[in-house]
Amino acid sequence: SVWEHGYFGDSRLVDACVQRLRAKIEDDSAAPLYVQTVRGFGYRFGPV
Repeated sequence: SVWEHGYFGDSRLVDACVQRLRAKIEDDSAAPLYVQTVRGFGYRFGPV
């Protein structure tokens, strides 16, 4: 309502951004060491 139009964005935008970030900083983005998914919380940054 702030911008006076509906929101047409992607509901998976954060996931897409994290995927691109992992591709840039992880050696193996399929087994991330730095950007970790925490179920029920979101993401965390830091080595295991």
